[in-house]
Amino acid sequence: MDIIVVEVALFLCAFIKGTPDFFVYYYPAVISPFLVWLVYSNSAIYRRHPDRMSQAMSIVFAWTKVVVILIVMAFLFKISGLYSRQVIFSWFMIAAPLQVGVHFFVNAWMKKRKVSKIKPSLIVGGGELSAYLVEHINANPWTTHKIVGVICQGDEEELMVKSIPVLGEFEALRKVVKEKGIKRVYFALHMKSTYPIRDMQLSLIDLNVDIVWAPDIFGLHMVSPSVKEVAGIPLYYLSESPMTEGALLSKILLDKIVASAALLLLSPIMLLAAAAVKATSPGPILFRQERHGLDGKIINVLKFRSMKVHQELASEVSQAVKGDPRLTKVGAFLRKSSIDELPQIINVLKGDMSLVGPRPHAVSHNHFYAKKISIYMSRHRILPGMTGLAQVNGCRGETDTLAKMEKRVEYDLTYINHWSVWLDVRIMIKTVYTLFSKNAY
Repeated sequence: MDIIVVEVALFLCAFIKGTPDFFVYYYPAVISPFLVWLVYSNSAIYRRHPDRMSQAMSIVFAWTKVVVILIVMAFLFKISGLYSRQVIFSWFMIAAPLQVGVHFFVNAWMKKRKVSKIKPSLIVGGGELSAYLVEHINANPWTTHKIVGVICQGDEEELMVKSIPVLGEFEALRKVVKEKGIKRVYFALHMKSTYPIRDMQLSLIDLNVDIVWAPDIFGLHMVSPSVKEVAGIPLYYLSESPMTEGALLSKILLDKIVASAALLLLSPIMLLAAAAVKATSPGPILFRQERHGLDGKIINVLKFRSMKVHQELASEVSQAVKGDPRLTKVGAFLRKSSIDELPQIINVLKGDMSLVGPRPHAVSHNHFYAKKISIYMSRHRILPGMTGLAQVNGCRGETDTLAKMEKRVEYDLTYINHWSVWLDVRIMIKTVYTLFSKNAY
């Protein structure tokens, strides 16, 4: 929909300008659909918005990013002179309100369609899973189904569904479905439920009712979950490698290209940092620390030494804290500016790390937190990174409370579950703005 609007707007602007050769706009016409798909799919455009203004702003912001990328590409490839600035500016100004208007129209039409064709649904089970489904199904403007009631057994699980009425217990399922004209039934029972779903399903077998089973997954720890079918049997992949061969190749290529360029650009800074470390305190320039990498493999992570040389047992590595007496003056600056992390570019080029991924922690810290946070070790299903989603969202510096580490792990798993090349690029760009964060020391 958005791609069609963007394409129509481009040719409309070129036509109004009186462009003699439409073929000159072949490149933006071909590239813009791909950019719209890439940018829009990673933005908030297609999510639920509290009001129209919020939706309009998300569309305008995403469209602005697309146009900026196109302009930058035109300058890089030295083809900007081919295009009329008036056409490009008009395209930018016209396509934005057109997209907003189309979104508003479609949303209004869908809401009207939903109201006129609403189909009452029922949920069996009153626990956390049921509450989650009720909230998301009833809030979805695109669905024509609305959950109007819940069937649950008082002794089976605690009732957590508060927004809709309880219409009876399990034995009353068939009666309720017939009396209320229910068109869809969701089975969302707790994993420990002893009541047989099969018996309830058979009680509805002769009725024209959709029957949907939602497995209780809230007690399971999932990484990149998916649903697939094998020989007609649906299989729920609770934990699947987030990296397909194609995805891994694209990530490796991005890492190698950007890391190589970064090494060339930042080598003067790295040489100055190395000289400063060597001149201000005795000891090696680089500090090597054993940390867990992909699949829990032990890797040696490189950093510029920021502390005075001291002996510390591998099993008792302590985190640096603000005002840490072990820090040298140069080391304090290096940590504050994150320059101490730059040698990890070498780790990236070696293949031990990625530019973006969960930050690797000391082995002793991993052993400690693995006992405290059950999903902690899931972080090692992907290459560790120099920066990550947690770091650009403020989770940097000392983790002096368990809650802080839990928040980091939450961000890390969100990154793993939603990885894309575009997400890596966004995190890299955002990292530049957080290098001098007050949370680093």
